Amino acid sequence: MIFLTDNFRIISIESLKKIHQNDSYSNIVINNDIKKLDEKFDNIYRKTVLGVVENIYFVDYVINKFSSTKTKKLQTEVLIPLRLAVYQIFFLENSKEFVVVNETVEYIKKKISVSASKFVNAVLRNILRNKEQTLIDIDSLKSSSKESDKLEYLSVKYSYPIWLIKKFISQFGNDKIEEVLQKNNEEAKLNIRVNSNKISKDELKKRLEQKNIVCTDCKIAQKGIILENVSNLENLEEYRKGLFSVQSESSMLVGQILNPKENSLILDICAAPGGKTMDTAERLNNTGAVISRDLYEHKINLIKNDIKRLGLKNIKTELADASIFDDKLENKFDYCIVDVPCSGLGIIRRKPEIKYKKKEDDKDGASQDKLFDLQYKILENASRYLKIDGELIYSTCTTDKKENIELIKYFTQKNPNYEMIDISIETKNIFETSKKGYIEIYPHIHDMDGFFIAKIRKNMI
Repeated sequence: MIFLTDNFRIISIESLKKIHQNDSYSNIVINNDIKKLDEKFDNIYRKTVLGVVENIYFVDYVINKFSSTKTKKLQTEVLIPLRLAVYQIFFLENSKEFVVVNETVEYIKKKISVSASKFVNAVLRNILRNKEQTLIDIDSLKSSSKESDKLEYLSVKYSYPIWLIKKFISQFGNDKIEEVLQKNNEEAKLNIRVNSNKISKDELKKRLEQKNIVCTDCKIAQKGIILENVSNLENLEEYRKGLFSVQSESSMLVGQILNPKENSLILDICAAPGGKTMDTAERLNNTGAVISRDLYEHKINLIKNDIKRLGLKNIKTELADASIFDDKLENKFDYCIVDVPCSGLGIIRRKPEIKYKKKEDDKDGASQDKLFDLQYKILENASRYLKIDGELIYSTCTTDKKENIELIKYFTQKNPNYEMIDISIETKNIFETSKKGYIEIYPHIHDMDGFFIAKIRKNMI
């Protein structure tokens, strides 16, 4: 039985307000606000805040069904606690509904007014009386003969904008769409990357398991471990001493596929938050050098903090705009990492607000074209920084083919002295396309973050 304390509710509401009002990413807000809570509430807090964000269309659908004032007109101070309560009623197992209602009403009474608390009380009790029928009504849309009803069912059930559902249907098909949406809503696994300069993977697992943390090897990433039953990761001695970093398995594959030789000179052109920079530097075994560049100074500072924690000596950070060609770097590097800004559709599990932040293209597709042009410009610049026989990795955390394989094919057609090269060994022959030089990772197929990774070699003209 779960009874949520006033402090838990207050912190959860504060976090949701930041995400709602400040357009902040949920993972950043959660990592900051979780420090205000007693450790025993960490898991339920994370699950609840992410859950509200993931299911916002469903939650608002329910509120709008039973509230005389619709969500668009509700003041934030009322809307956020109401959303939290509706999420708990429909999604949080073992929560006592009367406790949820009473705590929410009392919160509103203290924070806003008695009249507002009466309004919230009436809405929540109306929702409770009609809970089962509401679920039946939503499910009935699925069997409707109208295409618009089926789309509304998917939109409400899985909390996705209809334009994005249509986009996924066009790529994955009608028969796979629920699997795609459901998998993107599941909680992502916690992955870490061992710092091989300081400790072996087996020794790190042994140390963590002694603390009752469940450790499982990642299926493709050689340096990766999946963790379960862990909270306050940053407080672990092993983390503070730089024995590991948090990084998704898909992201770890960039360094694994790059597979750089020792004493190489490497450029990470869009480096923040720095995981690929660190992984690459570790793989050089304190030889060579990695130039880690980013556009924003605060992100460079985050990279510097991680360099210090991990004890890496072969990284130099630089503030730079990847879209502007730097002639001082031309033909200088053995390897380049080109992890470009993208639509982020592959990491909805980690940043569910991406579903709502992204907007449908206008009729002429101008916004997607603008992103494509930026990605292409960054790739083109990076390609010119390579030596002859140098290699680069192009990667995104999206599943959108235009930003991925279509862009790469366009680049190689325009630049015939660049070719994609076989990466099947580095990816354990799991992907059919790896011999062609690229892989497409999908959450509903691989149970990993959606990613695209291609490896390209620069040949003589």
